[in-house]
Amino acid sequence: MEERSVIIQLKTLQRRPEGTDAMEEKAEGSLRREEESWLLSYRESTASGLGDTRTSLRLEKDRATLVREGETAAQMVFQVGSPHLCRYATPYGEVPMEIRTLRLDVDLSELGGKVFIIYKLKLGGADVGENRLRLTITPANEG
Repeated sequence: MEERSVIIQLKTLQRRPEGTDAMEEKAEGSLRREEESWLLSYRESTASGLGDTRTSLRLEKDRATLVREGETAAQMVFQVGSPHLCRYATPYGEVPMEIRTLRLDVDLSELGGKVFIIYKLKLGGADVGENRLRLTITPANEG
C-alpha cells in the first residue's frame, strides 16, 4: 500500500497517585502498510511538551513499537506480558524507563482505524502510574 495522509486523534490519560491528567490533540500524519505491520508517523504538537519531535508507531497484531526522534528521543515497545526497558532522552539528559503493557488493541485498515494501549510506566525506577493512549486514524480527506 502506498503511504496515505491521515488525521490522528490522540487521547491520553495518565493516572498517578496525585491525580489524573487527560490530553487530547489532533495531528496530521501518514499511514502505510508494510507486510505484517502498519507504520503510522506524525510530528508531535507543541502542546505535547515534546518539542520538535517526530513520532513513528509500528503496529503489529500483538506488538507496537513507538520511536521518537528529535528533541525527545525514545524507543518504546508495547507487548502484553513482555516488560520493556529503554532510555528516554530529553534535552536535559537521559532517564531509564520501564514499560509494562496491560492491553494492546490494534484495528487498522487502508481506511484508518483505532489503536488502544494501556501501560504502566516507571521513570528512573519510580512508578509514575498507568497510561492510556487511544488513537483514532481517519483519511485526511475526511478530516
